[in-house]
Amino acid sequence: MKFVYNEERDLQMRKILMMVPKVSEAQALLDKDSTDPYAWYVMGTALAEEGKLEEAIDAYSTGIMYAPFYAPNYFGRGRRHNAVGEWKQAMADFTMCIQLEPSNWTYWYYRATTANVRGGLLEDSIDDFRECLNLTKPSEQYPLIHWLYTTYAELGDYKKAEESLNLIDCKEKAPQMDYGYERAVQLYKGIVKPEDYIDEEKMAKVVIDRPNRVHFEESHMLYGLYWYWKIHGDDQKAYDAIKRLQEIGYPGTFGLLKSQPIARKLGIIK
Repeated sequence: MKFVYNEERDLQMRKILMMVPKVSEAQALLDKDSTDPYAWYVMGTALAEEGKLEEAIDAYSTGIMYAPFYAPNYFGRGRRHNAVGEWKQAMADFTMCIQLEPSNWTYWYYRATTANVRGGLLEDSIDDFRECLNLTKPSEQYPLIHWLYTTYAELGDYKKAEESLNLIDCKEKAPQMDYGYERAVQLYKGIVKPEDYIDEEKMAKVVIDRPNRVHFEESHMLYGLYWYWKIHGDDQKAYDAIKRLQEIGYPGTFGLLKSQPIARKLGIIK
């Protein structure tokens, strides 16, 4: 089935992704209606912001109990299941999201990253990333191209990795939250030189204004740099990228998680 891109829904998803609510705000919503699934989503997200992941999962589950066809609570719960290492439960939640809203590319994207990072299901993740391409506009496709490029490289298919770069022309500006992915794709396509790729001082001025956001962005940028150098035949520079990533990588980021098995193999970490 061919799905039509929905800009309004996409803007709503970005709002959900960038939400940083307080528990008091969520409680105020629940005081008005304790069965409101959105209020339970806000509560789960607020609890997660405080590091109370199990309580967050319970909040999302409560929202699902009241409204089993409201996809955001499956989405939120899936993200927290991932955070506590329950990737199969996360996959199940993201799959339910897709069943409820099959044209929502964000749900396909999170299932793809879970399959890739947590489950090691690289081919399955490629299928989902490619489905995302069918559901997005060019400005949103930088993360998808980064994942296709690095995943094909991880599979040893450098030719397909390079071919995946033809799927984007880099004429559209990425949303602010995708700064690092845009920069990575520009590197892969030769638009940005490796020596100009990472500039922490410049990044601090343009990335989302949140604590440690520069290192958050650098985490997937350095992971991408590793595969860039592997594809271009410079093992020493690839090693240096992974080593640097272990030093500054933001905990829980996809780039750091993907890099750790490589770092162990290289003897950089135990």
